[in-house]
Amino acid sequence: MANSIWTIEQFTCAGCGMNYTATREEHSEAHTGSFKCGICSGVVHAWSGKHHFFGWQAVKTRPPVFGRRWAGVEW
Repeated sequence: MANSIWTIEQFTCAGCGMNYTATREEHSEAHTGSFKCGICSGVVHAWSGKHHFFGWQAVKTRPPVFGRRWAGVEW
């Protein structure tokens, strides 16, 4: 039976640098599993123990905006 405490953790793919989040759930029984990157198919995280990860999502980040650092500053 699962514990009611969940935590959200962030992982980065070592192959391409894509960031992901997943929910970690504690269990009374051992679980094993792994998650592969949707971009490069590399293993992002593998686990074994009394916890399980689910709800994997890519972290959506905004690309940097170049040329706007001094926007609104008058010389």
